[in-house]
Amino acid sequence: MPIISRTDRKSMKGRAVIFMIYTLLILGGLTMVFPFSIMLTGSMSTYFDYERRSPLPRFLVSRTDRFMRVLSGFAPPSHRGSIRQLRSFFPSLPEDWQMWSQIGDERQASDAWASAMLAELDEPDTLEHYTVMSRDYGEFLASWDLRETVLAYDQRHVAPFLRDRYDTLDKLNAAWEISIDTFSKVSANEWSGEPIDQHTYVPLADTRYTDLLAFRQQYRDNRYTSYLDDPESTATHLRPAAMAYIWEEFATKALGITDQKQLAKLPFPVPDGASMDVREAWLEFLEKRFPLRHIGILVNQRRQTQLHTFLQDRFRNVSYLNRVMLDEDPHWPEITSWDQVKLTESIPDGPIGKVWMDFVQTSVPVRQWSIRNTLPEKGFQAFLLSKYKSLSGINKAYGLGLPCVEQLRIPYKQAVLVTFNNHDWDFTRDQVFSNYVSVFDELFRRGRAAINTLILVVLAVFVTLTVNPLAGYALSRFRLRQSEKILVFCLATMAFPTAVAAIPGFLLLRDLGLLNTFAALVLPGAANGMTIFLLKGFFDSLPQDLFEAATIDGAPEWRIFLNISLPLVKPILAVSALNAFILAYNGWAWAIIVCQDPKLWTMAVWTYQFSQTLSAQPFTVMAAFILNSIPVLIVFLFCQKIILRGIILPQLK
Repeated sequence: MPIISRTDRKSMKGRAVIFMIYTLLILGGLTMVFPFSIMLTGSMSTYFDYERRSPLPRFLVSRTDRFMRVLSGFAPPSHRGSIRQLRSFFPSLPEDWQMWSQIGDERQASDAWASAMLAELDEPDTLEHYTVMSRDYGEFLASWDLRETVLAYDQRHVAPFLRDRYDTLDKLNAAWEISIDTFSKVSANEWSGEPIDQHTYVPLADTRYTDLLAFRQQYRDNRYTSYLDDPESTATHLRPAAMAYIWEEFATKALGITDQKQLAKLPFPVPDGASMDVREAWLEFLEKRFPLRHIGILVNQRRQTQLHTFLQDRFRNVSYLNRVMLDEDPHWPEITSWDQVKLTESIPDGPIGKVWMDFVQTSVPVRQWSIRNTLPEKGFQAFLLSKYKSLSGINKAYGLGLPCVEQLRIPYKQAVLVTFNNHDWDFTRDQVFSNYVSVFDELFRRGRAAINTLILVVLAVFVTLTVNPLAGYALSRFRLRQSEKILVFCLATMAFPTAVAAIPGFLLLRDLGLLNTFAALVLPGAANGMTIFLLKGFFDSLPQDLFEAATIDGAPEWRIFLNISLPLVKPILAVSALNAFILAYNGWAWAIIVCQDPKLWTMAVWTYQFSQTLSAQPFTVMAAFILNSIPVLIVFLFCQKIILRGIILPQLK
């Protein structure tokens, strides 16, 4: 019987009630759709716009948003001093911008700044000069020493790279001297946290560093950004390790210059012909802050003798020097006399490099230091002088009017603008789909999570549709004396939280030897008290004449159960199967307790572990949640009628 009769529907009151019902249903639907849309948008976001928690992806209609998203990928928060270094290339970047989430919240300010940057490309002459700069930048980077580069890498690419490089986890664990059970747990934070700006930093040439250089080479070859494979689009996540920003920071205090644009005009390195105050600040900077691995010295017999004296004062004897060096480098060639240690013009490889830097600092006057072409800025300046023959040639090609070549900085900004201008939507597609590609790769190609989940769901539904109907039918068909107590016991199991039964359940399965098996996942939930109670009620409501007629016809009990009783309780069986599917599919807490072997992880467990491993990239975790929810969504879309029948029929009974 309908709630509102046909006559009442035509009245104003009835129509108002119907309108209110539909309004409430729409609002209820929005409460479900709105969180899902936020999660969907979050799965397509970046460091720049993830914290907005917006239900609509603004970057689809905003070019400035897309540009800022690209910048956040080139300077991610996981990279050491990323925004500080980015400000050296983009001098107009506001000083109060320190985090990408903060920048993303300031929509008007970020839109205004990004618009000003992109507006530079509207001038044909400027675009032409920027294109030349971008092309030169790409040529320079293609041959530049990988040891003096910065890689703002994507953590999601580390596991596939190392998997292809080592093939097995045992080989990786042995080479890296770690102990992990899956490639997804590889943590290579030191790759993006190299203290390249420190005064005495020298990279340690171990296995991890060798792998890092190979990883950087893949980025230089556009292994992960194939759409950038053209000579004019040269800005990628790999760039030269520019050092100008530390000179600008030092000059702010030493020279009192606070305007970032004026700091960007300071020569780097400072030539001998610079003004006295700038030159003195530069010498102090060399002595206190400049990375000594870029320093060169003049070698003569007197300094060679000074080095031997320095070594004797520091190590006392040759055997102690050998011991110290061997602790750092097993390949150190043991020496027998001080004369075997030769002074070099530049820093030598290995642990002796630290000794060389200490000697230079204490024994060689700073005015006698020279800057090597290993400094990215100086290397780029030398590259352009070789290509254009003179400063005037550089100025003409770049549309500049620099008085000295030392004022020329690496044109990373120009390369970024030109690359974005050429591949605006390519970047967007990559950012939107890369999260899903990473998750899909782990779920269906690299691991067994999808297969394990399918097996678990099939077993859980099968056991549920076997045990519960049998129990409910037995309690209804055979009038046991203790039926009521058994029902109370079944319902009592629902009175206790799952966590209460976790410990005794785990101990029982351990004693039975069922841990890390599908039985441990299926058996504890095989019998459901509420389902048995409902099924007994359904079986009780069936006419007894059906059972008597079947018995008179000679049907055995199992045929009565299968052919007569079960077809009449299909709605409840369908709802029970759906509940079993949901519990088995989403149950991660119990699964991770009894199945700690990664080979038996289901999608729910894998998603939980994935969220812990990539917590620094929440947008990738959101993509995992979206993919994880799709099977449930499909099941509910195709089973709506069954669900409604399961809800309505018990009320009618």
